Amino acid sequence: MAREDTAAAAKNELQPELMSIMKEEVGKARERRVPIIRAFEEIARRSGLKANTIRNYYYRYLYANEEMIKADAKTTREESGQEDDIGRPFTDSETRDLMREMLIGQGRGESVRACANRLGNGSKRMLIRYQNKYRSIIAREPKYVESIIRDLTEEGITSFNPYTRRKLSKTGKDPVSISLQGSEGQLVDWVSQFFSNIHNTQVVSLQSLVKGLLDLSSLAVGNQGLAHRMEKYNQEIQELNSRIFDLEKSLDKEREEIQPLRYRLYELEELNKGYMELSDEEKLSGLHDYLSSLQSCIQ
Repeated sequence: MAREDTAAAAKNELQPELMSIMKEEVGKARERRVPIIRAFEEIARRSGLKANTIRNYYYRYLYANEEMIKADAKTTREESGQEDDIGRPFTDSETRDLMREMLIGQGRGESVRACANRLGNGSKRMLIRYQNKYRSIIAREPKYVESIIRDLTEEGITSFNPYTRRKLSKTGKDPVSISLQGSEGQLVDWVSQFFSNIHNTQVVSLQSLVKGLLDLSSLAVGNQGLAHRMEKYNQEIQELNSRIFDLEKSLDKEREEIQPLRYRLYELEELNKGYMELSDEEKLSGLHDYLSSLQSCIQ
């Protein structure tokens, strides 16, 4: 029976009809100032699910959405629409669009968290939703991710490879290598012309030329040292980004572990608040129901 109820739950949890019933009955319970468990029982009767299952749905979906609305009164209708998608799985198209945006954003220098926050329009819950989906795909489907990177490269879009931790140019190659490959023939021509010019140069002018080349080579060596230092700094930045990535992942995990406790605390608060608002006569008559509801919350 428990397995059947779980299966029914999986089938019903994303249906808008069930969400509508939950909002309706919870609203009635609040208007009548009766314990919210009564609303859960009525929803269970209308949907065929257990009251405990309905309670879990409420605090997993409806309450979380209400809490976000209270925290940000200026949330736009578009953002509210995103919040309604929390319990809905990603479609294939949405998954691909998300991965493209995240890889392109990192190619522009954004962090994973910054990309997810931008796509979620500042919603913390949408940030976590996008961030977790991105990391899940990165960990489980590397071939899929690499195919997206190849598509972006072919489209001439700069992106980021999360496996090598390197930014890819629009052509997918190292810019320095491209420059050398493209100028190899021209370099040979320049060298040939250079030696041809030397043969036609006076001695004094030749000495000045060599001195100038010496100065230029010294400058080039100095620039090479600067390039090495910049490469070292870039490596350190990549290591710091990797550490930030691990810390963000750990922080998100802790938030996910704390969230159910916050919901349970809110449930107890609502239960006790509703009971305290009853008259003395109602408290006596409803004591048994209150204790039953309290026990259900604690379990």
